[in-house]
Amino acid sequence: METFVAIQSRSSIKKFSDETVHRELVEKCLESATWAPNHRMTEPWQFRVLLGDARIRLTEAIAEQMSALTSGEHEAAPEEHGTLICDRVAVSLKKLGDVRQSLEIEKIRRKLLSAPVIICVYSDQGGDPVTARENFSATAAAVQNFLLCAHDLGLGAIWRTAEYFEGPRVKSFLNVEGGATFVAAIYLGYSDQRQITRRRTSWEKKTLWI
Repeated sequence: METFVAIQSRSSIKKFSDETVHRELVEKCLESATWAPNHRMTEPWQFRVLLGDARIRLTEAIAEQMSALTSGEHEAAPEEHGTLICDRVAVSLKKLGDVRQSLEIEKIRRKLLSAPVIICVYSDQGGDPVTARENFSATAAAVQNFLLCAHDLGLGAIWRTAEYFEGPRVKSFLNVEGGATFVAAIYLGYSDQRQITRRRTSWEKKTLWI
């Protein structure tokens, strides 16, 4: 598939079939991700691939994290960004109450089981704010490489985000170092949804020639 055609024809897939995704296809997508541009060759990306019951165990880790946040048991993250996220999530969960929190966890469980493969992507922080920003950008580029490769291989995918992937218990479950920053949860599988025409604002309206 030509690059421009792949870019224009790729779309986010929210509904997946039960068809198994063979490991070598996932590996091909991961390999393509690692060829993303990255300043100073930091190669800051970390990938965690979840299959089968691992998606259920991730749900359990999220539930434990929610419970810890609402009870005030969560450990303060060493970095300010992580602390702010923990505090914001804790406040929002307390407002939910036990019943609604259970419903929220069930919603998360259904979402995590909606795709046969989930790849959680994190970026190394680096030693300073500039490097951290560059690393995040490089990892985002790696995610785009992954999505385009998946599309070329006939797979469907969607780039999702959620604050609970920044939490300490989820990071511990995924064996991610505390300082790493969450970038994406890629839901991967074979599409089971109808083709939707994509729309974009013309590049001319977003471009200023100087």
